[in-house]
Amino acid sequence: MTRPRTLTDRELTLSLLARQLLLERRPLSTADAVRRLVALQAQYSPSPYIALHARLDGFAVADLERALRRGTVVKSSLMRGTLHLVHADAYPAYAAAWRFQALRALAGREPELTDEHDAIVTALADFMREPRTTDAIRERTRELTGDRLRQESDLLDYARMSLPLVHVPPSGLWRRHGKFSLASWEGAPLPAPAAGTVALVRDYLAAFGPATREDLAAFTFLRFHQLDPALSALEPLRRLTDARGRELYDLPRAPLPREDVAPPVRFLPKWDAALISHRDRTRILPAGFLDVVKGGKNGEVEPTYLIDGLVAGTWRDELRDGTATLTLRPLTDERDADGLEAEALRLLELLHPDAERREVVVG
Repeated sequence: MTRPRTLTDRELTLSLLARQLLLERRPLSTADAVRRLVALQAQYSPSPYIALHARLDGFAVADLERALRRGTVVKSSLMRGTLHLVHADAYPAYAAAWRFQALRALAGREPELTDEHDAIVTALADFMREPRTTDAIRERTRELTGDRLRQESDLLDYARMSLPLVHVPPSGLWRRHGKFSLASWEGAPLPAPAAGTVALVRDYLAAFGPATREDLAAFTFLRFHQLDPALSALEPLRRLTDARGRELYDLPRAPLPREDVAPPVRFLPKWDAALISHRDRTRILPAGFLDVVKGGKNGEVEPTYLIDGLVAGTWRDELRDGTATLTLRPLTDERDADGLEAEALRLLELLHPDAERREVVVG
């Protein structure tokens, strides 16, 4: 029996960068890029725009806003119960996979409503045929559950864990924050949870692989009893190991770049999926930097920049008196990498297109 190939840490880093479109900018449409990337974190509205700006040639804010308005890209609570942007064609499968686990969790949180669940969901589905504000959803859920949910936050969670709901623009548009509206998904019907999980696992490996079972669980928040049958359904898979001997799963013809590839400087947003979609994040985030990059309220992941494919610092932007400033906080001694200032100024053009001046400083 042939022993699995062992990948170096460098090969794992380059594989992730290649699949996340971070080795070179690609001339893809916004919708096609979102499909390739599987899911863009969307808790902070500018994050998906910054993520695509780092990956696509010629990307403009209007491109993603147009895709959201047309419905080719949708915003919804999916994997890990977190807000994501996904391609409309992929949404039914991802929603089916996530809702299977979400409904199990809901039954454990609200056992006294189990016998009434189907009737409540039917009434909620009828209510959600048109866009509803989150306040209206909470009030309707309160009425249907007889005010028996334990916490105020459970009122909205009950609806979006029970039904496939998507955000209605302007939610998801550039720098749009605050209250939003939701509506029932009106596209293709959701497949069976098992089929949805197979599609999600396949797409994850294409966008983030090679990966361990634990990486898959960290990204999806699904249990192994749901993930393992999906991996079996995708056989034959490529088997690999990492430098610590952990088994990695991959699609048979997925790219594995050579170690001599030189990654460009890239700036990533808060919660960029490339940083948080593995249990072991060291393929892109050096272990000593984890506490600096991740923390704060809601498990916030700071905006970062990459040098030679690894996180080398964090950044923040500010507009004051007509001057847009990008302040870098280096975490390494490498502060003058080729292309760092040019890439930083390029980001400022996206963030503050009307600024009279733009500058990059080291904090």
